[in-house]
Formats: sequence, structure tokens, C-alpha cells
Amino acid sequence: EAICQRISALNDLLTLQVIELTGGRFELPYVPWCWLVFGSEGRLEQTLATDQDNGLIFVADSDDEAASLRQAFLPFACAVNEALDRCGFPLCTGDIMAGNPAWCLSLNEWKSAFGEWMSSAHPVALLNSSIFFDFRPLYGQDALASELREWLLARAPEYPIFLRALVDNTLNWPSPLNWWQGFSYDGNKEFPHTIDLKKHGSRPVVDTARIYALAKGVPDTNTVERLRAA
Repeated sequence: EAICQRISALNDLLTLQVIELTGGRFELPYVPWCWLVFGSEGRLEQTLATDQDNGLIFVADSDDEAASLRQAFLPFACAVNEALDRCGFPLCTGDIMAGNPAWCLSLNEWKSAFGEWMSSAHPVALLNSSIFFDFRPLYGQDALASELREWLLARAPEYPIFLRALVDNTLNWPSPLNWWQGFSYDGNKEFPHTIDLKKHGSRPVVDTARIYALAKGVPDTNTVERLRAA
């Protein structure tokens, strides 16, 4: 826990500096906005090898204004993503980055996306929730992230089918043990006789803590803190 938090804190400081330096090159819209981080970075559980999972949230009064502001923010967001890549944080292979228009959204658009995922418990929605629901603010107006968090926690218990689907998805985790109580390896040809400790070790615990947080209204994103609070 201490090692992950220290690594994440150092990564936060580096990312803050990148955003600060990059922002000086752009004329950003004069509206409240915030840089969000997701996944392991959002949980303060980064280790030595990590890629980017980030997004941007801003205030807009209408869909048309949101579209206009998005176009204004995207060049800046892309520049930050590219700078972070040069600093050793690889671009996300799944394109979960603020430079992707899909994740550069207004507050209302983020609420709409979250609400759609909770109302339809299909595999893509479950995957998205496992990444995006662990968001936290990093730079800008923290109040936007706080409002989104309060909105999410107030509504999650209203979707028991979605929460049940999250539980089923976690319980379907394949144990790395065989019938004879020996290890069942991943079958990686490059690294034989190995087990993915994220997939078979930490992920079921992380998923469980997230479910408890959503069901019980726990605002923390860190897995240990979620378990303590729940």
C-alpha cells in the first residue's frame, strides 16, 4: 500500500508539471474544467509499469456548447497525452485518454455515460465501469469530480441488476489452481510456468472493493480505503 501510494504520488507530480507546462502553450476556454485520472492511477495503486488512463471534464450549458468546448480542449489534451508518453507513460492501447473526444466530456455528458452503463449491464458497460468509476481529479476544478462522484454514488444503488452483474463478473474469475491443488499457469509461451498476478491476484480484490463502494456510497477510490470504509 505504501509503495503504490508513493509511486502514484511521484507520477501525480510529474503529470501536474506536464499539464502546467503544456497548458501555457494553449488558450484554453474560460470555463471550469478538470483533468481526471482513471484505473490504477485513479486508485493510487500504480506500480513501475503503467500506461495512461485519463480524461477531461468541463462545464457546458448545452450540447452545442459542449461540442464547441470539446474541440477547443482536444488539442491541449492531445499535447498532454503526447508529452506524458515522452516522459515514460505509454499511450493507452485502448485509447482511454483525454485526447480522445469520447473521454473529453462535459459534466452532463459524463453523467449520461455513467447512467447508460448502469442501465445496461452488458460486457462493455462492465468493462468501462471497472476503469472509469475509479476516477479522481488531478488538475483543475476538483468540485466537478466531486459532483460527478456524488451523483454516481447516489444512483448506483438504484441499479441492483448492474451491481449483480458486477458481482457475477467478479465471481467468474478463473482461479489459478488446478484440480490437484497445484498452480494453473497462464500458458504464456514467452514466459512459461508463470501466473499473471494482476489478473489472478489483485483484480478480484479490486473489483470487490469497487462493488462495495458503489453499493454503500463510499467515495474513496483506493482499494484498501474502500475496504476499510465498507
